[in-house]
Amino acid sequence: MPAEQRQAAGPTGSAYDKGIRILNAAGQTRAGLVRRLSRAGYEEAEVRQACDQLEARGYLDDRNFAASRLRRRQQQGRGARLIAAELRQKGVSPEVIDEVLSERDEDAEVARAMELAAKLVARRADEPPARRRDHVMAALVRRGYPAGLARRALQQANEELTGG
Repeated sequence: MPAEQRQAAGPTGSAYDKGIRILNAAGQTRAGLVRRLSRAGYEEAEVRQACDQLEARGYLDDRNFAASRLRRRQQQGRGARLIAAELRQKGVSPEVIDEVLSERDEDAEVARAMELAAKLVARRADEPPARRRDHVMAALVRRGYPAGLARRALQQANEELTGG
């Protein structure tokens, strides 16, 4: 529908209102909302104006989105590297990502990696040590934990398994 017809249809047809409905359903980054509104057929200037208004009113905030995503994904056992990649994919700026990640609890991340490694090692206790090591390391790295942290977590989990 052309912009003239949407505006003639009243406030329910505006990019701002569509943005409110999208944000009401799920949090978005500015880039994500721009993408969704553009895909819905709104003109670039109308999309930019709607996003500016939504930001000014506090409905659209990349930093809050990133902080919320960080907390949720950490609770799901994901590491900072994976979370940062997801935030980049969602269109969050590198500065905001760095700021949010700098506020995370690194001790809690280490504890989560240790806990996950212990579960994975216990699950694969009957496998040969080399195969178990490969599986656990791969699983930890896939979840976004740095290789050094994954190695330490694996070593500790193996020591607990063998009682050494």
